[in-house]
Amino acid sequence: MRSLGSFLSTLWITTFVSVVSCTPLRSRATYTNPIVPGTAADPWVLQHGDFYYLTYTTGDNVEVRKSSNLAEFDVTPSVVYAATGTQTDFWAPELHYIDGAFYIYVAIDDSNNNNDHRMYVLQGTSTTDPTQPFNMVGKIGTADDNWAIDGTVLLYGTGKMYFIWSGWTDPSNTLWQNLYIAEMDSPTHITGDRVLLHEPNPSWQQTVDSAGVHGINEGPEILVNAGRTFLVYSAAGSWTQDYCLAFMGIDNLADPLVRSNWWVLDDRPVFWKSDVAFGPGHASFPYDRNGVPYIVYHAMADPNAGWDGRTIRTQTYGWNSDNSPAFPSPSALGVEFPLPA
Repeated sequence: MRSLGSFLSTLWITTFVSVVSCTPLRSRATYTNPIVPGTAADPWVLQHGDFYYLTYTTGDNVEVRKSSNLAEFDVTPSVVYAATGTQTDFWAPELHYIDGAFYIYVAIDDSNNNNDHRMYVLQGTSTTDPTQPFNMVGKIGTADDNWAIDGTVLLYGTGKMYFIWSGWTDPSNTLWQNLYIAEMDSPTHITGDRVLLHEPNPSWQQTVDSAGVHGINEGPEILVNAGRTFLVYSAAGSWTQDYCLAFMGIDNLADPLVRSNWWVLDDRPVFWKSDVAFGPGHASFPYDRNGVPYIVYHAMADPNAGWDGRTIRTQTYGWNSDNSPAFPSPSALGVEFPLPA
């Protein structure tokens, strides 16, 4: 005859096993790329307050998507500025928060002719919500008024502000895009002349097709870590599988208007195609709520898809021993990653 204690022990074990077997294990939340449905390119992410804001190339307007993390952005974007008059081909908008106001820097063509692309600046109507409408301030550039795209802002440790962009030497050199810098005296105005920072002389930064040799440096972005300032930029043809990221940098708060103060890494890219993702580039570098660094970029699943095959993705990255970024290999679509904090 079984004792009462033995009976109760057996009952407890049976009940525990039954409960465990019927209770599903709770898995950690994940996300998969792409983080924006459909095709899209040239992503830029700004963290402001408790939210993240994503903008990217749409063509005839500027859209902003909002999210509480770096992977689950609104399905329906907010159109914050729409084309007026002859404005067309809106490229690579960037959303910045400077001195208490939101600004968007975007390349716009005013004649449906790429030769007429110039950089423009928009200012938000709200100082707290960048999904509200933006107003056109006007063109932002230097007196030479040359072709310009992909402008970004460097808020330097000296307290000065600089504009960095991709441009042509002059209208006769339409296959060659250099990186330029100029000082800003406000978020909406450049003072002084442009200074040449980098040229696409390395062969891996060039693309050859029926039009000739395209030398391409574009999509410049600032990344600061441990007191070091890196300028990460895209190289080669954005329509090809060889599009990639390169970087250069400046240390010790040297004058960024002096080209020789910048060191360069011209022997290899720092983020390039894998067996499952092609043409990765035009990235931005936000952090999640736990301070984990992410690279947000576009890439193609088909190496021959061209511009129409690009999708927006994100992955974590780390740091090298010299505090430079150690970017990952771009992954395939559909791979599960832990959801950013």
